Amino acid sequence: MAQLNLYVPDDLAAKLKKEAERAHMSLSGYVVQQLSKDHSDDYPPGYFERVCGFLKEDFPEILDPPPEPLTDLESLD
Repeated sequence: MAQLNLYVPDDLAAKLKKEAERAHMSLSGYVVQQLSKDHSDDYPPGYFERVCGFLKEDFPEILDPPPEPLTDLESLD
């Protein structure tokens, strides 16, 4: 298991510690649980379209043509 070190504001650290205690969990376990949650339902439908104004369901396929061939450097002499 990987170990991460974070720097957070003191007030956030205190809040996380209190929430972990209420959940009867270690601080590390509580933070991992929070980071692992699926947050896909946190935004109301259409949120990004309204806020950003350009997001749509169907994005056009990006054309990525191959690079043009390089000219032979000897022929430039």
